[in-house]
Amino acid sequence: MTIPAGDAPLFEILHTCRAMRRLKPDPIPEQLLLQLVDAALHGPSGSNAQNWRFVIVRDGEQKKKIQALWRKTWNFYQETLAKAELRPGEKPEDRRKATATGTYMVEHIHEVPALICVCVAKDEAIAKALASPATLVKAVQNFGLTGAIKLAAGGGRTRGLIDGSTAYPAVQNLLLAARALGLGAVLTTPHFFVPGQFEEVLGIPSTVTLAAVIPLGYPMGKFGPVKRPHPREVVSWDHYAK
Repeated sequence: MTIPAGDAPLFEILHTCRAMRRLKPDPIPEQLLLQLVDAALHGPSGSNAQNWRFVIVRDGEQKKKIQALWRKTWNFYQETLAKAELRPGEKPEDRRKATATGTYMVEHIHEVPALICVCVAKDEAIAKALASPATLVKAVQNFGLTGAIKLAAGGGRTRGLIDGSTAYPAVQNLLLAARALGLGAVLTTPHFFVPGQFEEVLGIPSTVTLAAVIPLGYPMGKFGPVKRPHPREVVSWDHYAK
């Protein structure tokens, strides 16, 4: 695809890319959806595998099936995580507002014009290399026996990070591109609570990981500054400091 023309300043987009959960039902042209996926494809990927996959849900019946699952996960969230103690600096009103907008989104998800599901296909070449006995030998040689054991024990976490290093840069590119085009979007992961169920509805095979579900539409609200800490509050120099 050709590089889209635009004059929106990058840092303005970054600083005003709010999570939009109240979205209009107005349809989004297919070409615009493909333009967002194209933006996602220009993010980095683990080992440059470029093994992204996308499922764009527009069908009303499919959205209703997803909504039924989403309601279960949202009910669970409200009964558990939403009742966790407030984080440092978080106000009760912030929590109530986030819960209210989340509830609105779930109850209207069948009206959202598109859901973009971001997936990562299994990197067969890397998986084969990691499973090879020769790799274990090299791990012992390079990291020692203890290091090799730790590497093997953390395999699941490592695979998750590898998938994430491919999926979430693509997600961020997509969110920023949507913002630049005047579209509202939000990164969500309700499928984490019901492993395999969203995948079954979407027909995603076991060799492909569903990383995110992004509701997309023209926003009811306005873009504006997002609240974030000052960089000095989260930066340590040369060594991690609490």
